[in-house]
Amino acid sequence: MDDLPGTPASLWAETAPPTDYPALDRDITVDVAVLGGGIAGLTTALLLARSGTSVVVLDAGRVGRGVSGYSTAKVTSLHSLTYADLVSGRGEQHARVYGEANEAGLATIARYTRELAIDCDFRRRPNFTYTEEEQKVDQVREEAEAAAGVGLPSSFVQGQIGLPWEVNGAVRFEEQAEFHPTKYLVGIAQAVRGAGGQIYEGTRAVAVDDGEQCKVRAENGREVRAGHVIVATHFPFLDRSGFFARIHAERSYVLAVRIRGQVPQGMYIDTAGHSLRSQPAPGGGELLLVGGASHKVGQADEAEHYRHLERYARERFDVESIDYRWSTQDNIPLDKVPYVGKLAPFSKRVLVATGFRKWGYANGTAAAIILADAVKGSEHPWASTFDSSRLGPPSAAASFVKENANVGRRFVQDRLKRGSASAVPPGEGAIVREGLHQAAVHRDDNGDLHALSARCTHMGCIVQWNTAERSWDCPCHGSRFATDGRVLQGPAVAPLEPRKLRGPDSEPVPE
Repeated sequence: MDDLPGTPASLWAETAPPTDYPALDRDITVDVAVLGGGIAGLTTALLLARSGTSVVVLDAGRVGRGVSGYSTAKVTSLHSLTYADLVSGRGEQHARVYGEANEAGLATIARYTRELAIDCDFRRRPNFTYTEEEQKVDQVREEAEAAAGVGLPSSFVQGQIGLPWEVNGAVRFEEQAEFHPTKYLVGIAQAVRGAGGQIYEGTRAVAVDDGEQCKVRAENGREVRAGHVIVATHFPFLDRSGFFARIHAERSYVLAVRIRGQVPQGMYIDTAGHSLRSQPAPGGGELLLVGGASHKVGQADEAEHYRHLERYARERFDVESIDYRWSTQDNIPLDKVPYVGKLAPFSKRVLVATGFRKWGYANGTAAAIILADAVKGSEHPWASTFDSSRLGPPSAAASFVKENANVGRRFVQDRLKRGSASAVPPGEGAIVREGLHQAAVHRDDNGDLHALSARCTHMGCIVQWNTAERSWDCPCHGSRFATDGRVLQGPAVAPLEPRKLRGPDSEPVPE
């Protein structure tokens, strides 16, 4: 939408060196096939390649420019309010392991940045979770105490924390970090190649056969045979363990803002979900990244969430300009801990990492350490805490029921919606019903109508128009499609099928 602030592009994707790895054009055999060129996939590939394992990475797009390239890019073990809930829900030992794993993920990123001389704006910063609400001070204090109790660099502070306003209470973690994630991942990909690994871009994996020798089939028909397969595609497109029922997808938003005056030099998130951090700007100076405004995928007016962040930024800072805007997508597990391990209890050689809950850099790196050990035949000490087959503690049952009831409601209710193709303005889209079927109808800027099947190719939910990104988003499990039907984001792997129109301003022909 033209009235939204900033250039619609990720700062990370726009300012990182380009990559030009080829698409897979032949059948190959390797020890391990890694599906996904983000933080978890590439780090796993590097760990394995350096141990002498033959590795191939397949990415549907460009490495580092998927979900890992659309975030606020904090590298931290402080994940909003997490540790008090983990202690009460799963016990102190699991909370301790979770914190230890994330601190190790942070340390690993710092080490690779130094060792590989990756120019990725890596900077140590304190990280804060704070509240401006008096009624939430005790909750924040409890989080600080729980985190300190499991060995993390945590303290409770009040008043001034480096923002141009005082807070009622905050958790402070020392020696956390921020970085440019796409520059980092471009460097990690180069290291994978340097260690003997292969990387193929523009190669979407669509099927995996499990067995003593796994077989990965790509969209273009090429095949990879591998002893192990790592599914690091964010939301697993192979759902043999009910992940669709144990995670839900959320979108959140980021503005890269130039402000007059001092840019805060810590990393911050408040209990309402507003995120702040600084970042060196292209050409000099500092940008302020303002993030948050989360909602379930396909269940909001996306453009309004950008506007909310703009209002928040202008209320709190003297804004000179808004340079970029982008959005990201995250998978939220039932009990706040990612799922890492076997794709399914019966899987022999297919492993998965998913559910990073908006904190994917330290978590994703820790997941890579667990997965690399699993491939080598040993169980890492963190593995049981992140066990991919767990259902979660009893406290997660209410979330399980709530999230799956939401999916069921959308599956039924969205099929009752009606609309008119002739009423769709240029640049917009709508779901149009005719008889028993529905179509996703978009009118481009030239006034031409384009119609697609409205049924998500993952599990058949009805997609919804994304007002900010001009895409079709699934409100059930988070798949996203371009206006021509191409898959933008999984778990779907098949495009939306085109539908014919009776005329330039009429309803679609029934299926």
